[in-house]
Amino acid sequence: MSEESSNHLWFPDWCAEVARQGFPTVQQLRRGIILGCIARSFWLAKEDPVFELFWEGDTYLDDEMGGERWAVAFSDVGAVAVFYSSESSRNPYPEGRPAYDQTWYFKEMPEHLEPVKKRALAYMFDLEFQLGGSQAVVTSAMWADEERFTAVESWKNVFYHSLWACHLQLLPMEIALAEWWEGMELPESGVAAAQSLYERRVNSTDPVIVVEPWEWEQYLQASGDSPEDHKISAARELLSGVGIVLPEGLSH
Repeated sequence: MSEESSNHLWFPDWCAEVARQGFPTVQQLRRGIILGCIARSFWLAKEDPVFELFWEGDTYLDDEMGGERWAVAFSDVGAVAVFYSSESSRNPYPEGRPAYDQTWYFKEMPEHLEPVKKRALAYMFDLEFQLGGSQAVVTSAMWADEERFTAVESWKNVFYHSLWACHLQLLPMEIALAEWWEGMELPESGVAAAQSLYERRVNSTDPVIVVEPWEWEQYLQASGDSPEDHKISAARELLSGVGIVLPEGLSH
């Protein structure tokens, strides 16, 4: 496999700006993931989950069951992000596709990031639909051993062959929240609570922060003032992955 020219790649208007920005920084992606977890925790207060996303230690998985799956492993020495899109021409699953070669995506990656790469790949399926290993399928990947991600190919190629999976996580906070809220059809009053939680989380050095009563009121509104225990538990679990505690004692 060789790097494709990015000149012919097409991006929808709603993610074209992200495609033009170049590789994100590690902090930008991590903070975008935190914001996304907070936003979708409000949706979980209302609906049963139709996606698989969670933190396990310093590794994050995101799969909205639409054909795209991605994972990012963070560490003190850097980060590795891996992406799979069923729409990518690199998808090796359809019959007649070229033999899959995972090593191409990482051939310029520093050796000390190998354990980080393995953590990220542990959440990706191989050709036998088993998780992890040297045959775990990706259609693009990137890594960082400094402030900013890089890859064996251009950012536009990485982004394109992920089917722009992380575009919301790379938008400015206000725009991303507006996009999430429009898509989730939640009361607009919840945006202020999500922004408050996000700003308090990223500006705090404490291991955890606690949802405040007025923020909890917005979870109640999101649930239609009829919170179901299993839905609140799902929201609580997602928040816990980013160091936010939704206390058990809060009630309506």
